[in-house]
Amino acid sequence: MKCALLLTFVVLLVVCADDTHAWFGGGGSSRSSSRRSDSSKSSSRSGSSKTNRKSGGGWWGGSRSSSSSQSVSSSATKSVQKQEKPKASVIDKVKGAISGAIDNVNTKAKEVKTYVKGYANGAKEMHNTYTEMKTATKQMVKDGKSAKGADKYFHAKANYKAAQHGPGGKAAAKHISDARETYQTAFKKGKNIIGKVSDEGYNEYAADSAKDQEANRHGQNGGDPNKYRTKDIPDKYKK
Repeated sequence: MKCALLLTFVVLLVVCADDTHAWFGGGGSSRSSSRRSDSSKSSSRSGSSKTNRKSGGGWWGGSRSSSSSQSVSSSATKSVQKQEKPKASVIDKVKGAISGAIDNVNTKAKEVKTYVKGYANGAKEMHNTYTEMKTATKQMVKDGKSAKGADKYFHAKANYKAAQHGPGGKAAAKHISDARETYQTAFKKGKNIIGKVSDEGYNEYAADSAKDQEANRHGQNGGDPNKYRTKDIPDKYKK
């Protein structure tokens, strides 16, 4: 009887030992397996996160990558545009300089030509009006009319007509008028020095020459010559 009870107790211990192993040992194995599974998931998430960070993914990484690529593309486009702009060669620059110089020379040549032509025409006007003055004053004296002061009208008229031919014509009028008055005044002064012309006579001539120059300047500046026209000058000599 005692042996049977003892054998029964041993069997119960063996059975309980297997159950205890199932509850504690087996559970521990399951929990270990669960931990390994969680660890692998965590590793997977960590690896994915690292991969995203490296590749510039995610909410921020993606935008930075896109912005960076757009910036690089824009810079590349600008670089290509700069390279495509044609650069003027040295030969083109030389050609441009020569062309500009030729244009300047042509312009100056035209200006000189116009000036010279105006000067020649102005000198011609001065000569023709001087001849006209001589003819008119002789006719006036012949007709018994006074020619005093008539020369001032022709002075103004000659200079006025010459100045109508531009800067060249005006220059001719000034040069001819100044030369004439300077020469005649100096000539009178010489006669005065040697006693052929009195001091009074020379002074009267110098005053008259000054009035002639006044009429000359009036005509050169575009003034109306009729300001100096006397009543005895024939109508055919009007301006």
